[in-house]
Amino acid sequence: MADQIAPTDTTAQARDANRTLNTPHIVGLIVGAATPLAVLVGTIPLGLALGGPSLGLTFLAAGLVVLLFIVGYVKMAQRISRPGAFYNYISRGLGRPIGVGAAMIAALAYPLGLIGAFAINAVLIQGMIQQLFGVTIAWQILLLISVAVVGTLSYLGIDLSAGIVFIIVIIEVTVVTILIISIIVSKGAGAFPIEALSPHVLTVGQVSVAFIFAFLCYQGFEAGAMYSPEAKNPSRTVPRALYAAVIVVTATFFLATWALTSTTGIEGMQAKVAEIGIGGFVFATVSDYLGPFGLFIFSVGTLMSILAIEISIVNFMSRYLRTLAAEDLLPRYLARSNRFRSPGAAIITLLALALVVIFGASLIGLDPLTQVSSVAFGIGALCSTVLMLTASIAVIAYFQRLPRSERNLWTTLIAPAIASVLLLGALIVQITGFSYITGSQEGWTGFLPWVVLIVLVSGIGFGVWIRRFRPRTYQDLAAGDSAEEAAALREIRVQAHAEEKAARRS
Repeated sequence: MADQIAPTDTTAQARDANRTLNTPHIVGLIVGAATPLAVLVGTIPLGLALGGPSLGLTFLAAGLVVLLFIVGYVKMAQRISRPGAFYNYISRGLGRPIGVGAAMIAALAYPLGLIGAFAINAVLIQGMIQQLFGVTIAWQILLLISVAVVGTLSYLGIDLSAGIVFIIVIIEVTVVTILIISIIVSKGAGAFPIEALSPHVLTVGQVSVAFIFAFLCYQGFEAGAMYSPEAKNPSRTVPRALYAAVIVVTATFFLATWALTSTTGIEGMQAKVAEIGIGGFVFATVSDYLGPFGLFIFSVGTLMSILAIEISIVNFMSRYLRTLAAEDLLPRYLARSNRFRSPGAAIITLLALALVVIFGASLIGLDPLTQVSSVAFGIGALCSTVLMLTASIAVIAYFQRLPRSERNLWTTLIAPAIASVLLLGALIVQITGFSYITGSQEGWTGFLPWVVLIVLVSGIGFGVWIRRFRPRTYQDLAAGDSAEEAAALREIRVQAHAEEKAARRS
């Protein structure tokens, strides 16, 4: 069997030739999914308005939790490079049924993240155009334009998208740095008020809501493992990219939030952000500290940032859906790739779903910025935390079954165990503060977190059903350590099944 599933030299050479992503490319794609300018303009003001001044501290807390999680996650990524990331690791550590449940949670979380991103970005683009040119364009039209641009670039293939996203990420980090420096020049040491780091800020506003918005900015960082089949030397490239991306995201968002706090003060922050407007708060700050020309440059950078985040999200999510479809966990048509080797069917489906949900919500009177995006991000954050928690436990279970020589006390036991405890605490905080995300105290809002549990349990049940009624499909789930092994194993079983059917006919 080993001889059958091992790639030939020719196959290996072709595989390596198709691996075009290096560490900077993957860092760009991961950071692009939590792109600094789009988050600074959209997510951070939402977090400040709904959560309060503790947002800066919660970025540090969320970053620490994610870094601890990555320690074990990287060890799994180095052993298992087949597409699927969380789904694969959970299946291999805790069993295929639980892995299927995790896959269903991912299938809920990632499209919601895309819906939230498109909804909030359409409104932000509308506000930028109004402020710069005094022209009002319906956000619905801007949404259609952005979907068309992102869909085209994603459909043409990841190589084109990765290069564009990497350049944009460099530009936007530079722009954020310039804004922070301008605040420092104006305020001196007051640009970073010490009281913003004191325990007192935890009593102002809703710290649980602030934590939800901070934590959701780390959604998509697991994309590093998803890109393993397309990465040069993935055993080194992927870990470096993951650590670098989390450090960049944490440092950028923490420093930017801390500096913004100095422009409002601690006690009056939520009221001031709400008074200026969530969509205009950062632009007003940029206008004050960088002037009209700086505002123009910042706005152009934000437009590119929005493009980067949407490209990154579509690339990552479509590949995840393609993987699940190839495993027969989602409709098979989602597994189709186009002539550019990108998951064309999944890309088109994701974009169509986003348009239907956003326009449908608009028709019943829901605001795309404060309701559609916040609820989508909130549920997405819950799903992401459940996936990370389950994957962290799976790391421990997986390595404990291996010989002692292949285990490491810190990377395969202690760090994942600490991460699991912290992630459980994060999940409790998110659930208790979720009603504030919706902006409504109506009964239906309390039901939304239960959706995640229902999907998880239903997915586990689906996995058990597959084991009972589709044993061949069940054997293929998360099988093989690499994309080549997974494909070879599936081909062997499909061929065996075809031979059995032919034998019955004869």
